[in-house]
Amino acid sequence: MTIKCREIIHVLENYAPPRFALADDPIGLQLGHPNQIIERLFVALEMDDEVLREALDFGAQMIVVHHTPFFKPFKQMREDSFHNRVVLDMIRHRMALYTAHTNLDCVRGGVNDVLAERLGIKETEILEPLNENTTSAGLGRIGMLPEPMTVKALADCTAEALGNGNVRFCGDPKTMIQRVAVCGGTGAFLMLHAVQKGAQAFVTADVKHHEALQALDMGLCMIDGGHYATERPAMSILARHLETHLEGVEIREAQRCTDPFRS
Repeated sequence: MTIKCREIIHVLENYAPPRFALADDPIGLQLGHPNQIIERLFVALEMDDEVLREALDFGAQMIVVHHTPFFKPFKQMREDSFHNRVVLDMIRHRMALYTAHTNLDCVRGGVNDVLAERLGIKETEILEPLNENTTSAGLGRIGMLPEPMTVKALADCTAEALGNGNVRFCGDPKTMIQRVAVCGGTGAFLMLHAVQKGAQAFVTADVKHHEALQALDMGLCMIDGGHYATERPAMSILARHLETHLEGVEIREAQRCTDPFRS
């Protein structure tokens, strides 16, 4: 069976509709042609030289990512620039690139539901709906742990569940919590929503010093699970979804860890 790029896009956009993306978020097909024949599809959180080499070794004609190298407009295309080089190499190899970013964050079954499930959080609801007309999708999730636990125990569980030895937290380690909010990636801007919905702890990433102080002042414990670690699990779910809905395409998930931080 011959599969065209546009057929893969159709499956992707049924899973994470573009209308769920935040304003000005660059998503969709960013390199390639909708009628390009795709026999091998590669799924990765983000691109670097080694991820691209992994995709090329696999023989991929198309790559699906969460973090696009096109997130900020290019002002030049230089071989000695990190993102430029990856894009130029993809163009040389006539590869298609599709990005599912905040639409994959917001959709039910996407980044935030996968994160909540990994942490054992039940009875989840959306932390911040997209708008009053779209309450079935939005940023972050909030729900309940099966049993109360200390914030230190939740931090340890987060580290284990996400495979990240760099998890850090703020708050009294002995504080007992059960209602927990999550947001994969950079999500501290949602802390007020978390407090208003009764969260005792908030698992997210990229928490800054002053954000942690603000959270503590509001009585909210913060757990920083790492940007890569909180979003990476969703890519495995996306890859499995594509495998289920596409026949005649070989699909592979990136194995390289692009988390720049080490413990």
